Amino acid sequence: MKQADTRTYLAWLIRDAATAELCHMGDHGPDRIAWHTDADAMLAQAQDWSKTGNLFTTLHRIDPAALDEYVTDARQVDPRKQPRTPDHVVTRFSRLFFDLDPERPKGTSSTAAELREAEVRAKGLKDRLLGIGWPLPLMAMSGNGWHLQYRTALPSTQEWREILRTIYQGLNSELTDDVVTFDVTVRNPARLCALYGSRKRKGPNTQDRPHRQSICWIPSDWKQVHPRQVEALANYYARQSSQTRSNASQTPQEPHTAVRVSGKGDYASLDVVRWFQAHDAYVGRLAGNKHGVRCPWSHEHTSDSPRNASDAVIFEPDGGWAGFACKHSHCAGRDIRDVMRLWGDADAYCSEQFHPKRAA
Repeated sequence: MKQADTRTYLAWLIRDAATAELCHMGDHGPDRIAWHTDADAMLAQAQDWSKTGNLFTTLHRIDPAALDEYVTDARQVDPRKQPRTPDHVVTRFSRLFFDLDPERPKGTSSTAAELREAEVRAKGLKDRLLGIGWPLPLMAMSGNGWHLQYRTALPSTQEWREILRTIYQGLNSELTDDVVTFDVTVRNPARLCALYGSRKRKGPNTQDRPHRQSICWIPSDWKQVHPRQVEALANYYARQSSQTRSNASQTPQEPHTAVRVSGKGDYASLDVVRWFQAHDAYVGRLAGNKHGVRCPWSHEHTSDSPRNASDAVIFEPDGGWAGFACKHSHCAGRDIRDVMRLWGDADAYCSEQFHPKRAA
C-alpha cells in the first residue's frame, strides 16, 4: 500500500459516494458545513478551513434531492443552525469503517505508546480478514487511533443495518479491552470520519500528547468487499452470540467459583435487566439476549470502561440462570452469583419463589 495524499483520498471518496459532506468541527460542535461533488473543490475548501479545529467527511452515498429538501426545511426552522447530513438521506454504504482508539484520559491526544497499541490491533484485524478472503482495506492513522476502510456497496436498509450491527458488536466483543476500544458507534449511515491529511487537534498540544497530522495508505488495487463476504461474517458472529448465551445460561448450574447464593427467589426467573436498571447499571441491548451494563466493580478497574460500556455484559435467562461477564482482568472469574452476593436483593426481581425438590 502507498501513502496517499488528501487529493487522492477525496477522489476515491467522490468516486464512490458522489456527494460528500465536509464538516469543520470547532470547540462546540460543527460550525461550518459544505457538500461537494468535486474532489478539487472539496480539497480547496478543506485547506481554507484547516487552520483551526478538526475536519471530517461523510463516507456513504447520499441522495442529493433528499438532502436538499432536508437542508431547506432545517434552515427555515432555524437559519442560524448548521444542518448536518441525516441518516435517512444516505442510500448506500460505500465503506465499512472500523475505528480502534486507545484508552486514555478523556479529551486528550494519544501518546506514542497508546497509538501503537491501536495500530497493532488494527493490523491484526486486517490480517484476520485477509485470512478469510477479504481484500486489502485503506489503513489510516487518524491522529489518535487507527482506522480501516473497506470499499463496499450495500443498500442502506434496515436489514443491512442489522447485519452491520451484528458484525460491529462481534468485533467489539473480541477487540475491546482495557487498552483499546473498537468503536461500535461508527456504523450509522451519516457517520463522520476524519479527513486524512488534516491535523487532529484534541486537548492541549503537548510533547507527550501532540496534535498529529492524520495519514492514510490506499491499496494500489482497492477492491470492494462482496456482500456475500459481509453476510458470512455477520452469520459467524450471530452463531458466536447464540453459543455465548447458551453457555452463560448453563454456567451458574456448574459454578467455577466458591461463591454460594441462598435466598427465596427462583433465580431462573430473575429479571436481570430490571435488576441492573434498578441499580443504575444498565446501558442497553447489544444483540439478542445480550445487554451492555456497568460493572458493579467498575470503581476497582485500573482503567475506565469504554464509551459503550460493553466490557461488562449480562445475558437474560434461556432455560437456566441469567449470566454476567466482565472483560477487565480484575473481574476474572466473577459471574452472576458474585453480583447476587454483592447486591443482596436479587430475590426482589424474581417472578417466582424457589421450591426445593423433596427427596423421594
